[in-house]
Amino acid sequence: MSRFEKIIGGVATSGWRSDKHGRNAPTLVFLHGGIPGRTPYASGAHIWGASLNQFATERNVLALDLPGAGGTGIPASGLTVDAITAHVRASVDALGIDRCHLIGHDLGGLIALALASGQPDRIAAVSTVACVSAAPSGDMIENRTFAYPPTPLWTRHSQAWALERISYSNHPIDDALLDACVAAAAGAPHRAAQALMSSATSADAFNMSLAQAKARFYETCRGAGLAMPVQVIWGSDDPLGTVDQALWLFRLVAARQPATQFHLINRTGALPFREDPAAFHQIVAAFADGIDAQFPSPRPSPALGRV
Repeated sequence: MSRFEKIIGGVATSGWRSDKHGRNAPTLVFLHGGIPGRTPYASGAHIWGASLNQFATERNVLALDLPGAGGTGIPASGLTVDAITAHVRASVDALGIDRCHLIGHDLGGLIALALASGQPDRIAAVSTVACVSAAPSGDMIENRTFAYPPTPLWTRHSQAWALERISYSNHPIDDALLDACVAAAAGAPHRAAQALMSSATSADAFNMSLAQAKARFYETCRGAGLAMPVQVIWGSDDPLGTVDQALWLFRLVAARQPATQFHLINRTGALPFREDPAAFHQIVAAFADGIDAQFPSPRPSPALGRV
């Protein structure tokens, strides 16, 4: 995996990429979770950790820093789910990826589902991971996992506290992860996102966009459904979302898409790809193998940004 930096749509964009298998090889696109400027750990492509290297031995891999995280700036349109989705679409086009399998963690999962709903010809499959952002919540009590974090926020100690709170055990919260989170928190994109989200107007706009994105996804599931196979992956002990929520997300997708899978990874929390990387790799790689067998080469189609 190598680090890349590129200006896409006027926005400095970064992430990790490996395309050593050639342009026509299957590409896995990883979209991390976390709300920029709000979640009490500074997320980014670094959150996937060593799992990216394992996938890169088999397929091309792209792990993006989403707007407001890592080294990716904020689009002129602001910080909303729609703006982030549009930037991912533009990034995949700019990097020359014709057809891909999206793997999204939490908010990244909702963005993956939005892309899959809007441009099904370009998306071979979707794997959602601990995707609380898309899961039905009903009238559940507000989740207080991140209540009363140590201050000041986004210091090494405060971020370690947040990451440990959402993990089944502390072993995946290592120095490499904390170093990357501290560096991300010190970067200009995170500082800009923090300033933006401190505004009630911007925070309300993001919340509204999140609700609208979920509503559009539910409408798709109630209508024609998603056109591609979907995985719902969840940690058995995720403090941010219940297994019941995970099952309802699975049922919602599976009602119109029979090629939907549900996987519960035992003894993991909200970061199953770090807590049990072997199980995570096995589940996603087997799913991707099935997609590759069905569609052995990318099908020509218009760019993601076109309709």
